[in-house]
Amino acid sequence: MKNKRGFTLVEILVIVAIIALVTTFAAVAVNSARSKQRDATRLSNVRQIQSALEDSFNETNTYPDGTLLPLGDATQSVCLGSSGFSSDCSSEDSVFLRVVPETYEDGLDGIVTCGEPARRAFCYSVRDDGDAYVIYFELENAFSPVGLQAGVNCATPDGIEAGTCSD
Repeated sequence: MKNKRGFTLVEILVIVAIIALVTTFAAVAVNSARSKQRDATRLSNVRQIQSALEDSFNETNTYPDGTLLPLGDATQSVCLGSSGFSSDCSSEDSVFLRVVPETYEDGLDGIVTCGEPARRAFCYSVRDDGDAYVIYFELENAFSPVGLQAGVNCATPDGIEAGTCSD
């Protein structure tokens, strides 16, 4: 039986199913693109922190103190100056990173956590009496071109690598 416009019930259902399928594919594509953009932002932020840490090392001949320090935390690590990470750079002789970026938490599984109370973060620790550092961070997706994996990755003065850093 046809309606006023000449479509049968089956034809209408097929059209509705096609629209639903296209909408689903579009939503999946948008969510995937957002996830990849969040990871690109995280990776960019880690590289920005690494650059500032190298500037700090060049001036002070040591990396800043810290053990499982949540970077970007407003009470302890929002700024990187000549005396290390702090909540305020106003009294620093040199400022290497006025606003230390924190991790973008959306989409993460919470594998990398640090601080008190524990929270998702870029987790920084100094190593080798100030001659090295490690930053653990989490990604939602693998970045094959640069060898990173979904989940835990780490940054050191030597670069960025997938998984936990070797000691």
